[in-house]
Amino acid sequence: MDNKILIIDTDDVFIGQCRNHLEGLGIEVLVSSDGTEGLRMAQKNKPGVVIMDITLPYLNGFHVCKLLKSDSRHKDIPVVFISSREDPDDILNSRRVGGSLFLRKPIDANHLTDELIQLLNKNKPVKDDTAEAVEAR
Repeated sequence: MDNKILIIDTDDVFIGQCRNHLEGLGIEVLVSSDGTEGLRMAQKNKPGVVIMDITLPYLNGFHVCKLLKSDSRHKDIPVVFISSREDPDDILNSRRVGGSLFLRKPIDANHLTDELIQLLNKNKPVKDDTAEAVEAR
């Protein structure tokens, strides 16, 4: 896993705002505008987090997440669903397919960044200093 984020969305304004904000923090941003390409990019690049809209061309976000999570090599990639839809079932469906978080658009950039950093840090391996501490005695 890496300090890179994949955004799969058709909303150019949202993508631009996210990209500017995240790249300003030193996070690499990959972008796709459809579900099929986004799935391929996630499998190839193994980002630290995927941010994905529900409504996408070719494969919807739920289907992309389900396919990603069904592959043992990619099942640990956190998926953040974003949507401007008002359907309460979207939150339940996002959890059912393995989503880590669901946010409604418009999204505050600082709130999104805080959530993404937590997800990125949660998936980083923790350094075990036990052996060094024992040797130092």
